[in-house]
Amino acid sequence: MSFDWAPPLIGVPGPEVPARAPQTQPYRPDTVVDGWAAAGFEVRAASVRGPGHRASGVPRQDDFALATVAGSVIAVVADGVSNAPLSHLGATMVCRTVVDYLLRADDTVDWHDLLRCAGWALVEYAGRQLGETDPQRAETLLASTVVVALVRPDGPGRAVAHLVRVGDSAAWRLRGGGWEPLFTDPADPQDELLPDGVAALPRVPAEVDPVTVPLAADDVLVLATDGFAEPLGPGTGELGRLFGDALSTPPAMTRLAWMLDFTGGSWDDDRTVLAVWPVPPEPS
Repeated sequence: MSFDWAPPLIGVPGPEVPARAPQTQPYRPDTVVDGWAAAGFEVRAASVRGPGHRASGVPRQDDFALATVAGSVIAVVADGVSNAPLSHLGATMVCRTVVDYLLRADDTVDWHDLLRCAGWALVEYAGRQLGETDPQRAETLLASTVVVALVRPDGPGRAVAHLVRVGDSAAWRLRGGGWEPLFTDPADPQDELLPDGVAALPRVPAEVDPVTVPLAADDVLVLATDGFAEPLGPGTGELGRLFGDALSTPPAMTRLAWMLDFTGGSWDDDRTVLAVWPVPPEPS
């Protein structure tokens, strides 16, 4: 597919609605991108405000964070819950808290404690900045899902990814164009927190089950919010083929953002994609 100023069309065209500026403080951009290379890895990420939020003037509620520590990559994707009015701030706070925690962590990560700290950061923010001392108010105002990956080198061109999540943000191993989901369906509804049935921080599940997956030289680890995961489905449709081909090697950051701004059908949520490639060392 050619790269021009018109975003990719997936499926049937939807109605054209003018974009409205986000009605929020502090300032929050419509689209953010990032990417770099470190020893043994390349990374790319983009987060784009969805057509629904552009039409209604709601800020982008997704966020992501990337960092490197001791030769490993920290990757975080968060999705503010739609009916929590300050969830865009919650998503950003969760990303920053997770990165700060993993930058200081030892070789063995206490994943339950990491999620507990990320959730507690929302409670502390609500009390300190908003004057809301009831933890349930933090949940009502700032709730966010999260998926976290710590990707460690495991030999030339190989890696091992350790992942954990709360909520319905997703992860895949992209191998040979095929999308292999790394998590099962979200937790049973009895553990869900908010009226729309989404499990989210600041509350943490009683049991946290990290996922460990090996990555070969041609594999790609992909994290995303449900604004991408839902239209992707099993990855066999047009969107899966578009991203499966484009992510076979690290694309230009602007191209990733352009693809993520796809239109069509009823897919109008914010969408965020973060990808990590293990890269063999340059021959000496």
